[in-house]
Amino acid sequence: MGRCGKQLTILSLLVFLLSILPVDGAVGQKAAQPKKKVRQLQEEYEWEEEEEDEESLPEGVRLKNAPNKSIELLVLPSWNIFLGFSDRRKVLEGRLTIIAVYENIALDFVENPHQMIDVENFGDGEKRHMATLSLNNPTTGVESSSTSTVYIGDFAQATSPIFDMKCFPFDRKQTLFRITLQKPGELVFALSLGCVNGVQSNSTVDGKVRTTCTWSEMGTYVGFEWSNWTCTQMDNELIICSMDGIREWGAIFNSYMWPSLIFTMMGFLSFTLDVKMSMPRVATTMLALVSLTSLRNSVVATLPASGSISWLEEYFLVSKTFMFLNLAGHAISFYLDATGRKGLQRLANKCNFFGMLWVLWLIVFARLHVRQCELVDSTGTGVLVAFLAIGTVSFYVSVFVAYRSALKESLLPTRFLPTAIVPAPGAAHMVDGKGAEDD
Repeated sequence: MGRCGKQLTILSLLVFLLSILPVDGAVGQKAAQPKKKVRQLQEEYEWEEEEEDEESLPEGVRLKNAPNKSIELLVLPSWNIFLGFSDRRKVLEGRLTIIAVYENIALDFVENPHQMIDVENFGDGEKRHMATLSLNNPTTGVESSSTSTVYIGDFAQATSPIFDMKCFPFDRKQTLFRITLQKPGELVFALSLGCVNGVQSNSTVDGKVRTTCTWSEMGTYVGFEWSNWTCTQMDNELIICSMDGIREWGAIFNSYMWPSLIFTMMGFLSFTLDVKMSMPRVATTMLALVSLTSLRNSVVATLPASGSISWLEEYFLVSKTFMFLNLAGHAISFYLDATGRKGLQRLANKCNFFGMLWVLWLIVFARLHVRQCELVDSTGTGVLVAFLAIGTVSFYVSVFVAYRSALKESLLPTRFLPTAIVPAPGAAHMVDGKGAEDD
């Protein structure tokens, strides 16, 4: 029974590792993300177009020498450097560059037209305005200017539609950058998205044409694999840029999950010690419980203080709960051994070691399966959960059948149990039905 239980446990762990590896379908899913993301952005911010336009100026105040039509502010956004990512603060740290190109007629209304452009979710950091270049269109003869603005610091992502931690560390993040016009700049200017070295596409929403530009190649930085830097012009006052990041969970597995697996198995292996070794049994389980608590505290310190609990946090809570159940199992084993019920004590050992181990992994992977994580193959986790459920039921059925005699003795009333015959003082000692005189 012990060898079979160990083989099934190892097999279940191998199936789990295979279930979280990338599958062929994930490649096609990743390639379809840009189109899906554009539709999602349209749905998330559709309400902005439905709202009534608010007056940018107080009543009775009008713009002096307003132009006949809006002056175009051509915006060329680009993401340059990744500096950090914080799940707890929900910020992406890095450098964003916005190049603004405008006709010189804009200088008649604003001293520095490029300063009319703002990134709403730019938080703590530095904003630099670079030198201005003079441009000329030889075809039309229109003179223009170009100025780059560099944002270095934190970009808040609390409003991102894809920032859920429920599947951590098997999760995907979508970071957003809201490029807008400073009020009442919409009375003079109109934003226009430029696309250089990218793939431009147009879509029509409610009769309005929206321009989208996508740059696909980025790379792996700050613990994520980034791709699909995409900018979409929602209207004349708003441009939304975004990029997708798939978390590299290998480092988290090595730092937290693998050590926690070792500590969990150490707590269960304490049942392989002899029942008379009560102190080593309890000490091993307590050491595993303390180590799991320390690891969980380290994980919680990196995650948001509010919101849904992540799968990794839930895994640590389940593991710690089973370490407590292990302590209760040791107490039961000690009691059964002290009362002389050796058969029940061995049954308790089997159930606490192999049986509870099966139940632990069944709960952990069932919780992962019901979360329907995008980066985890739901078919693989479903097969794994079914395998663990069958293994759990099979184990308990087989072990109860093997120890049915011990269970029957424990359930029968005391008067039906055979009692040992204690010879009276001075009586002859009988060995195998013979007395001393028979020798």
